[in-house]
Order: sequence, then structure tokens, then C-alpha cells
Amino acid sequence: MSLKENNGNEFKEEEERLNVQEVPFKKVFSSYRTEITGIIIRTAGYSQTEPGHIWGPGIRAYYLLHYVISGKGWYNVGKERYWLSEGDLFMSFPNEIIKYGADLECPWKYCWVGFLGLDIPYIMKQAGFTKKKHILHIPSDDIAETMINLYKSYGTQTKSYLYMISKLTHLFSIIIADSERNPPLPKGSDYLEKALAYMKTEYQSPITIDEIASFAGISSSHLYRLFMKEYSVPPLKYLTQFRIQSACNMLIENPSLPVSVIAYSAGFNDPLYFSRSFRKATGVSPSEYRKMNR
Repeated sequence: MSLKENNGNEFKEEEERLNVQEVPFKKVFSSYRTEITGIIIRTAGYSQTEPGHIWGPGIRAYYLLHYVISGKGWYNVGKERYWLSEGDLFMSFPNEIIKYGADLECPWKYCWVGFLGLDIPYIMKQAGFTKKKHILHIPSDDIAETMINLYKSYGTQTKSYLYMISKLTHLFSIIIADSERNPPLPKGSDYLEKALAYMKTEYQSPITIDEIASFAGISSSHLYRLFMKEYSVPPLKYLTQFRIQSACNMLIENPSLPVSVIAYSAGFNDPLYFSRSFRKATGVSPSEYRKMNR
């Protein structure tokens, strides 16, 4: 099969023909190759379904992504049922029990691609799909065109397979770009994660709580409430505890370094304050702690 990609006009002409025809059809391929393990394409295709057509309940051994080109249908996963229409993507994860079906009056036309591989969990996370979030709504001719061109590029030669992989990665670049334009509202745990990441990266510098809060994108008072709720200590005390723990590790791992150097390396500019804080947290001085852990 030729690797030449259909241009936009060819795709639109085919879509117009299918829209006029609107008779049930199904075009699909199945494949399994093991030479490339990062991304493995298992199947792809597109179909105008019959009214009331149902698949499942059943499981797939791979990730399966559908895109609704037109019409309507429904998707069951777990205890949830989603009513879907044009522009909706619905994902199933390996070994999830799923069931989906076409509307009786306006059956959907959709395209799909099935895949797995070592790189897929990371790609799923970046695209915004999780086992608690199976649906995305992205009206885009590019998505349908890319998925149908992936199907049409099927071949047994390595160059055909690599071309299909390039189409799949392009598909996810479209999805990820949309999620970056429309990011979900962050949760408290997201703010905490950003604050902790900043602390653990910058703890050796004289950072302030205001700087940590600013990096996390919230006010200092909001940051305080989140830390009290999650850790029962204010952010400044958490930062001090983290610095003390880092100092403990450095005292053991670097037995010849002066305590003053350890203090500075752990983010304490004043060695006396460091010694007082260390004793308060551990019950012994830095020198005594080092001796006890030789």
C-alpha cells in the first residue's frame, strides 16, 4: 500500500461521499509486531455502524481509542454510561470491561485505533486519559483524518509500520495540544505537588513561603491551609524538617565535611541556628548525630 498521505481535499471528498451514502460499512486491519516495543499498533479502522449496533460487554488486551465523526451512541465502562456524539473521543484501557452501542435513529460513524507499548502509559497521562477519565471532547477534522490515514497506511513492510506509528504520535500531539489550551482546574493536591517540588529543588537556597506559594500559583494563606490539612504542620516547618533530614543524610554520607558546610548546603545560612534547629528536631547535636551513625 502506498505511503503517500491523502491530502485534505481527498479526505473531505471521501467524507462527503460517506455522508451521502450513510450505509453501514466497516474497514479494519489487525496487526501485531514485536520489533518495536515503545509503541505497538494492534488495529485501526473506521465504520458507519448499523442502528442499534452493540459491541460487548467484553475486554480488549490493548488500549482502544474511538473518535466519533458523526451520529450518536453510548459507552459503558465500569458503572458509568456516557452519551456521545460528534467530536467525542472515548478510550478503553487494557482488560477493562466495556460495552458501546449506536443510537437507533442516528447511528454513529467513528474511527478507531488500538495500541499498547512501553511508552503508552506516559502518553496517556499527557493526553489526559485516566481510568477515571475516559472521555474527551475535541471537535477536529484533523483527528478523524489522521486516524483514517493511519488505517490506510497499513502495510507489512517496516516503513509502513513506522509511518503508522508517526500517525499515532501525530494524533496524540493534537490531543495533547488541545489539553494544554484547555487545562483542567487544578486540585489542592496539584498545588501541593508543585509546592513540594519547588521546596525539594530549591531548599538549599534562601527561599520564602511567598516564593513557594507564587510558584504553586496560590496565595500564602491557601498554601498554609493545604499543608495544615495534609501534613498538620505549616509550610515553613515542613521546609525546615526537610532541610534537617537532608542535613542528616549529608552528615552520614560526608563524614569529613565540617558541620558549617553541611548547614549551608542544607539551606541554613546561620550555623548556630542550624545547630539549635537540628537538636530540637533530633534530640542531639549535628556532631553527636554523626558519631552515632558511623
